[in-house]
Amino acid sequence: MELEMLEIVGWSATAFVIFSFLINNMLWLRTVNLVGAFLWLLYGIIDVSYSIIFLNVVIVSIQIFKIIGLLKKPKA
Repeated sequence: MELEMLEIVGWSATAFVIFSFLINNMLWLRTVNLVGAFLWLLYGIIDVSYSIIFLNVVIVSIQIFKIIGLLKKPKA
């Protein structure tokens, strides 16, 4: 059962990250990629993979920082 859940999380994360590369709007791109990175973080936690956890904590943090910057940016 645990392997099945791990596979679902991993494939969902992959789908979100791939889909994010097809988006032109920067806010939506970062948001979708954030979801993918969060799912990869969850995958790393379930699998106890410290390299995946570290990488995705960094990516999630960067995406949140960038999203906040985009939301604060005055609209032209």
